[in-house]
Amino acid sequence: MEYYGFTLTPAREGQSHAQRYAELFSTVEIADRSHFDGWFFAEHHGEASFSLLPSPNLVIAALSQRTRRLQLGNLVNLIPFHHPYRLAAEIRMLDTFTGGRLEVGFGRGQVRTEQAAFGTDRSATVDMFDAGFDIIRRLLLGERIDYDTPWWKGSNAFVTPEPTQRPHPPFWLSAASDSSIEKAARLGMYCATALLSRKVSDTHMAEYRRHWDRCNPDRKGQGKFSITADVAIGRTFDEAYAQVAHHFDKRKEHFSRSITDRPGDNDETYRTHRPNYEAFAKSSIEDMLENHLLVAGTVDQCIEQVTAIRNRGIDVVNLSFSANDPDFARRSVELFGSEVIPAVEGLRAKAV
Repeated sequence: MEYYGFTLTPAREGQSHAQRYAELFSTVEIADRSHFDGWFFAEHHGEASFSLLPSPNLVIAALSQRTRRLQLGNLVNLIPFHHPYRLAAEIRMLDTFTGGRLEVGFGRGQVRTEQAAFGTDRSATVDMFDAGFDIIRRLLLGERIDYDTPWWKGSNAFVTPEPTQRPHPPFWLSAASDSSIEKAARLGMYCATALLSRKVSDTHMAEYRRHWDRCNPDRKGQGKFSITADVAIGRTFDEAYAQVAHHFDKRKEHFSRSITDRPGDNDETYRTHRPNYEAFAKSSIEDMLENHLLVAGTVDQCIEQVTAIRNRGIDVVNLSFSANDPDFARRSVELFGSEVIPAVEGLRAKAV
């Protein structure tokens, strides 16, 4: 199993936003020196208490010069909020800056306030994603193209610089519905999930693998499926959970609003998200542990919990370290990278 950090980077009380970014950078540098495989950065807009990352690509550009080993990626670029020609060129630059360590996630977005801020018609986001991704993919394959969509038009388009990874960096799709699981496999993209119960996640994983092998016969068994979990490592379970409880509450509040502000009549796929978000918003500590949405406790407890995730056949686990105390969060990253991963994977520990 591969281990990636994942961050929304919510604002923290008592820290300036500049201090929060500095903390993020130093945390990823710690991960780069240990057994983490990579780090992903989300894209969200407007609400600092939820995320301070309106541009994950800027973060990747900065960290490309401060890390040497980690894969760096975005989960995700929200295609309806970007011009695809500009985004394709940006991806090429980031792949160059990272020396071929870039992974690229794509999604269509699902937060109404963000769509309103960009003036995006939420009922059109599936079509916008499909059109935008097709333009980006063709440009990254080195084609010179004309394109004409209801949202973007261009002619004789091609991108520089030259590719570092060929034909392009690995692609991830943020998936939360049966249709998006199938789409990820059909487009040859890895599949990133979050906030799902273990039962739903395991069903999606089996379906993704089935679709992948059918759609990619020359790459059978090479798809990747990820889940996302919050992590806190302390002297006791109670100490660890106390550090992340506030962030779970904020996230539940955020997704509860995502449920109640949806019109429900303009996009069938949005409606399929509702049961998953409702279940997450109502989940207890026990539910989060059972569903592998939370890894918390002592080092030994976390080793046991992560081993259970690995035994499910998960390819990549994305790990969020959102503690109240920045020193506690940093220490959790250090312990996870230096003790938990080596114990689960049978590796020699690295000093951080």
